Amino acid sequence: MGEFSMKKKILMIYLPILVILIGLGYFWYHWQTNATIQRATPRQAAKVAKVSAVNFVALGDSLTEGIGDDKNEQGYSGRIAQKVKQTYGVSVTMQNFGLAGDRSDQIRKRLNQNGNIQVAVQHANAIILTVGGNDLQQLLLQNMFSKTPEDLTKTVVRGKQAYQGKLTSLFSDIRRLNAQAPIFIFGNYNPLFVHFPKRTDFNQDVMLFNAVNQKVARHDKASYYVGTFDLTYGQYQTKADRERLVEEFDKSDLGNADFKDIQAVLEDKNNVSNQWISTIDNYHPNHIGYNYMATQLFEYLRKEQVTWLTKH
Repeated sequence: MGEFSMKKKILMIYLPILVILIGLGYFWYHWQTNATIQRATPRQAAKVAKVSAVNFVALGDSLTEGIGDDKNEQGYSGRIAQKVKQTYGVSVTMQNFGLAGDRSDQIRKRLNQNGNIQVAVQHANAIILTVGGNDLQQLLLQNMFSKTPEDLTKTVVRGKQAYQGKLTSLFSDIRRLNAQAPIFIFGNYNPLFVHFPKRTDFNQDVMLFNAVNQKVARHDKASYYVGTFDLTYGQYQTKADRERLVEEFDKSDLGNADFKDIQAVLEDKNNVSNQWISTIDNYHPNHIGYNYMATQLFEYLRKEQVTWLTKH
């Protein structure tokens, strides 16, 4: 009886230690595997992760739908799917649920009402999102007749709080369906800059809404903001280029960005163009612009490859 009691005491002492050691071993192995995947080249990473197929889901507005893509490659979504397939040596399923004109609340409404979107999100390795451009556009158009650019920007400052609430709700609904997959959220750009380079307040307005995208992504912890603001400048990427553009603008009679001038730009009645933007509407990216978006996105996918190279 004494010997049994002694063995029982020993077991009670060492069993918890054994469980802890097994747990530590598991976490160490998991950490080491993730560290290896993160450091590895794309094909090596996929091999270590034992992943041969990934599911990407693209949600959002016209930028996700691929409006303006003169090469008909489904905007950034088709390009990134092909890039990941070629670079990682995995098969890629890209489900694109972009819809032109959608604001953040409308994207959320479709998510909550469409079972196909919900199933796709549940099984996604990564979720890609374009949002905010139409929220901002609605706000600007509703207040286009503000007396000064400063008054217009004040309206944007007030409006961004409501947008943040809507975007946070959209993220919450995505996370309800998929708590693990990383979300890559694009920023927006000012398509009117090359036509009205002196209206820098438009740039500021876009940046205010982009800051909301960044903030919500940071708060989510497993989301990443992908900047696209260089689409604003197109071929005028340097400060010197933009200064020359302003000089050309001063010599022209292109207007001062009142409602009539903006309408003329969108109807292609203006002879200045952004070479990264479609000349059909002077608003959406063309193939150069979508190549840029895909390149920006791939940099983040590569950097955070351990987050989406997972089995489902």
